[in-house]
Amino acid sequence: MEAGPSSASAPYEQELQLERIFHSLSQGFQKLDKLSEAKQQAALKDLTAQMQEAKTLIREFEREARTDGMPANELNFRKKAYVQELNGFIGLKKAYAGGAAARAELLDGAKSESQQLAGKSTQELMTMGRKDMKETDAALLRSEKIVNDTMAIGIQTAETLQGQTRQLEKVIDDLDEIHFTMKKARQVLRDMTRSMMTDKLIMGLILLVVLGIVAIIVLNILKAKGVSLPGNRRRLLWEPPEGGVW
Repeated sequence: MEAGPSSASAPYEQELQLERIFHSLSQGFQKLDKLSEAKQQAALKDLTAQMQEAKTLIREFEREARTDGMPANELNFRKKAYVQELNGFIGLKKAYAGGAAARAELLDGAKSESQQLAGKSTQELMTMGRKDMKETDAALLRSEKIVNDTMAIGIQTAETLQGQTRQLEKVIDDLDEIHFTMKKARQVLRDMTRSMMTDKLIMGLILLVVLGIVAIIVLNILKAKGVSLPGNRRRLLWEPPEGGVW
């Protein structure tokens, strides 16, 4: 066992007894595989009794150390070390006990089956053998059917996933096409807007020219009728002098 935080303190009597028990348990489990089945059971009982004694000693040590005022960290450290070592032996005991129970169950089953077969004739044994073979064949057929059904489901699932993948790809392509169309539409709208602005400017210029021509025509008509325009009694530069000669 590892030394605790204050290893200078003298060990208690319970700790000395625990060291002896743990040493005995270690040797007992090492010899267990070399014993026969019956002797193993007896040895396991003896080892179990020693482990129970160790558990009692750990409780007594904790109670006495707490009464003596041992620091809590030192008490917990030493107790934890003993408990861990005891739990290791308990695990070994469970492993051996479980293995012995499994072996006993197999032996009991084999003995029971042997007793059942011992009282049967050769014809009955052959009938039982054929029946077992038929049951085995039926079980194999069921297993094969399950495997085939599983494979069919897997293939169908794969095909479904593949179809869904194609649909998703088509949706993505359609979205790309819509995005491209919207981009082209925005470009066309910009071009149309620019063209409309240019057309409005041209129409404005044409309107100004038409208005100028109409004004000139109106002035000529008024002049031809001898109408004098107010505020404009001076001769226009473009109007020819009297007699038709400049």
